[in-house]
Amino acid sequence: MSEETNTTPQEADPEKASKKKRKKQQKARGVWISFGGRIVAQVVGAAATIFLGILLVQKGYGPSADKPTNDAPSVIRDTASQKSGHISVAVLPLDNFSPDPNKEYFADGMTEALIAGLAQFDGLRVISRTSVMQFKRQSKSIPEIAQQLAVDMVVEGSVIEADDRVRVTAQLIDGKTDEHLWSETFDRPLRNILTLQSEIATTIAKKINTALIPPTNTTQTEQKTVDPKVYDLYLKGRHAWSMRTRKGLEQAVPELEAVVKLDPNFAPAYAALGDTYSHMGFSAFGMLSPNDAFTKATASAQRALQLDDNSSEAHTALGLIQMRYAWDWPGANRSFTRALQLNPSYETARQWYALYLAEQGRDSEAQTEANRLLELDPLSSTTHRIVGSIHYYGRRYDLSEQSLRRAVELEPNSVATQIVLSRPLISLGKFAEVIDILERVPQNDRPDELICMLGYAYAQRGNRRRADELRRQLENRRPPAAPGSLVRLYIGLGDTNAAFNALDAAIRDRSDVVSVLKVSPLFDDLRRDRRFGEALRKANLS
Repeated sequence: MSEETNTTPQEADPEKASKKKRKKQQKARGVWISFGGRIVAQVVGAAATIFLGILLVQKGYGPSADKPTNDAPSVIRDTASQKSGHISVAVLPLDNFSPDPNKEYFADGMTEALIAGLAQFDGLRVISRTSVMQFKRQSKSIPEIAQQLAVDMVVEGSVIEADDRVRVTAQLIDGKTDEHLWSETFDRPLRNILTLQSEIATTIAKKINTALIPPTNTTQTEQKTVDPKVYDLYLKGRHAWSMRTRKGLEQAVPELEAVVKLDPNFAPAYAALGDTYSHMGFSAFGMLSPNDAFTKATASAQRALQLDDNSSEAHTALGLIQMRYAWDWPGANRSFTRALQLNPSYETARQWYALYLAEQGRDSEAQTEANRLLELDPLSSTTHRIVGSIHYYGRRYDLSEQSLRRAVELEPNSVATQIVLSRPLISLGKFAEVIDILERVPQNDRPDELICMLGYAYAQRGNRRRADELRRQLENRRPPAAPGSLVRLYIGLGDTNAAFNALDAAIRDRSDVVSVLKVSPLFDDLRRDRRFGEALRKANLS
């Protein structure tokens, strides 16, 4: 790499000197970015230099005054995000150039790690994983992608994993002009991959702007080596979990359990297990009883935090358990807040926190958090599903339907999204459409909650025979249907006593339906009954 040519404050014409400096740097490096604004201060003496350096650091416009550097200067532009104190960047899915074409999960894992690493720098707004993954194998130009994601910079590159080594090539591109600003190749033994991920993120952050504030917490995982087999299994498990499907959750468990057997001190795997077990107990998946899910998820999340208290993923996993199963509402608030302090761009933490606020009746705060989520993760089906849920709990049914239809567009085969969409449609009286949507879901992919919502719609549309048929199907099945799902069906059928009996059983079972009692319109018909107040008290919601 060429040396940087410096100008001095004593030059007679600072503006000419600055132009000369930029010209030499452009020739030496072959990459540069034009500044949209103009230089508005003249360096006059040592005191003025120090003052200007401090000002630049505060604004996020230039290198730190107390850390002289010979690296390339910052490549920021005068953009809206810069003026607000943040530079926005998207890390596109890294290409898999490994000899094994099935190593896509490895490249995706490296992409996610790079996003997480950059997100720890104060002053960067980093687009979340699920949104950037929409551009995998797409032919859109960098400016088109940057405009769609509303970012200043784009990182793209490739990964090669072979013979216990990993090589990552990364390049930084101006989102507006498509100009390549910097590129570098990193080659390390696979056992050093955790340190490598941190190194790449730090290098890119410095190239974007040397004034960015680095993370204050150095996690345990960044400091140690890892068995390549352990890390490979972990990436497979995390990739399966990120699918958010029953099949994906089933695949994730054996991979992640194998990781903790090989390395009982690998915190990320425990955090991922906590998330996986929690989801398996949700009524939308119905794979474990809530009590079993609660027990397994809690043990995993607590172990993750014992090993690494600076893990955003671990705090998020614990917050989800506190919210969905333990009904420890202050604890959930603390966990999600801590997770977002550690990684402001971790979309899973922000998704659950937004939903938590809505379910607690903090609608204004939930909408604010939802707007932040849409900025960080605009192309995620899960994001739009959560935004739709927030509108639903706020009784904004038209907006809820709009958000949820967008979620369906992004992920047409998501059963969970079809179920959530049925809720505002029912509130809008669109029972025929609910029936049409849910009946199209294959029989072997229908969790209890879907069948109950289908029965609700049939009953409200006047087809009591079909609704009673679905009721008998669920009540006579072995094992019996989850009471948390049956509550909704009984409400639709107008059987209040059965609904309260099922609700009482759902509380004993720690069903996830309990956490929405305070705000869900589906329970409006029960609210005037004294038994409903008792149910709120048992769930710490009164």
